[in-house]
Amino acid sequence: MTEVAAARPLAAPAGRAGRSHASLSTLAFLGFAAVTAAGLAGVGGGLFPIAYVGSAALAALIAYYRAPARYVSFVFFLWFFTPFVRRVVDLHNGFKPANPVLVAPTIATMVAVLTLFYRAKELRGALLYPFILTLSGVFYGFFIGLIKAGAFPATYALITWLGPIAFAMHLILNWRLMPALRDSFLDFLQWALPVVAGYGIYQVVMLPAWDRYWMEMAEVWSIGLPVRFGFRAFGTMNSPGPFAVVVLIGMIYLLGAARRGMMISLTIGLMALLLTRTRASWAAFIVGLLVVQFMGPVRRMGRNWFFLLFMVTAAMPVLSLDVFRDTIFNRIASLASLEEDSSVRQRLVLSNLATQALGARAEGEGLGATGGGTKLGSVQGRQASIDNGFLEVFYVLGWPGGSLVMLGLLGQLITLARFRDSREDAFANSARAVFWALLSVLFIGDIFSGAIGAMYWSAYGFACSAHAYNFATGKGLRSRQIARQFHGRAPAVAPR
Repeated sequence: MTEVAAARPLAAPAGRAGRSHASLSTLAFLGFAAVTAAGLAGVGGGLFPIAYVGSAALAALIAYYRAPARYVSFVFFLWFFTPFVRRVVDLHNGFKPANPVLVAPTIATMVAVLTLFYRAKELRGALLYPFILTLSGVFYGFFIGLIKAGAFPATYALITWLGPIAFAMHLILNWRLMPALRDSFLDFLQWALPVVAGYGIYQVVMLPAWDRYWMEMAEVWSIGLPVRFGFRAFGTMNSPGPFAVVVLIGMIYLLGAARRGMMISLTIGLMALLLTRTRASWAAFIVGLLVVQFMGPVRRMGRNWFFLLFMVTAAMPVLSLDVFRDTIFNRIASLASLEEDSSVRQRLVLSNLATQALGARAEGEGLGATGGGTKLGSVQGRQASIDNGFLEVFYVLGWPGGSLVMLGLLGQLITLARFRDSREDAFANSARAVFWALLSVLFIGDIFSGAIGAMYWSAYGFACSAHAYNFATGKGLRSRQIARQFHGRAPAVAPR
């Protein structure tokens, strides 16, 4: 880390130039908002997907150069809300199994690749090795996928991996802007979490027409029946799993921050999380809470206990209603008899099939063999998910690529274990809590690519970026006396 944090952080651009940059990005966001509003109103028809993706990419590119903090928030905005936009547009224009609208978050995230061209030399040492190992495994899987799955499925799967990884590297390399990036991200979560979670609750109670239409056309029977109270909440996402991840990471980040209205957001988030009926996400949330509570600043432990108690107390009266209680408590009760649970049995069947495939084809099936890329290829009978992230990595990337990715994961764990500033930085600790929470569900599903991958890799990026900033400002120094002397020094002047 010393190679990266060799200088004190620089101040973010201010003054007239900073305001003009922000104004330009504001215009780009307004243009994107106008395009989105037109699509939600049914205007645009078949041209809307192109306009949506194009305006999102343009807004992301302008924000990347002119307003870096806004760029980070915009990427999360797209991951949170684009599936909802897709469903409303499908209601107007007809269902499309592979709707181009869903490419927008991936394209906006891929803009972060530009950082690697500009500043890749700054990423050295222990921070670089996990990325090199992971990317080597991914590119190996890409070449196998070109042969077995085809160019389009393999390329699409590649960018769903590369975007989140590049975004994490972008966060690390912009550690000097860490306070601005953190504040912008938390400002986004402050309003986005109650909106996303509240919509998930509304969805279960009222079932809007676009959600019913999508459930019927996509035939996602694992979610439940397209009737009120008859399905698991999937909110603004495409399935309960990613929706639960979005809600739980929002709750964990906000729990580590002192934000106005946070208790209401946490309460709504808890209700939405329970309505997803995703047991793995419930367990992941508990893991994240333990990390936030016992590895963060000691002075906040009492406050966090109070927030958790308030959250549970406020949510229970609503969740105790008959329409909610039966489904939630039945799901909790199923934990005592997992061997009889149909979803667990299905996971075991898929895991056995994946294990057999690993023994027969050690080279792997290649990128595009699972996930959204299966909708773009000509090979029939592809399984969209193995429902076991660990096995899916080896199933797709083979033994060579899977081993490289796992070595990269080991490098991430070693890197985070070296950071000792979590007792002083609540946000850095929250990022690590999200990382551990998502890692805890590796054996349940894919956490490295797509929407969940964006949450996972950004948590790692935020944690490393916060550590670099803390080290540069003296907060990460183990000796408090040295830290006080460090703070007494005059700050460096930003180069003009």
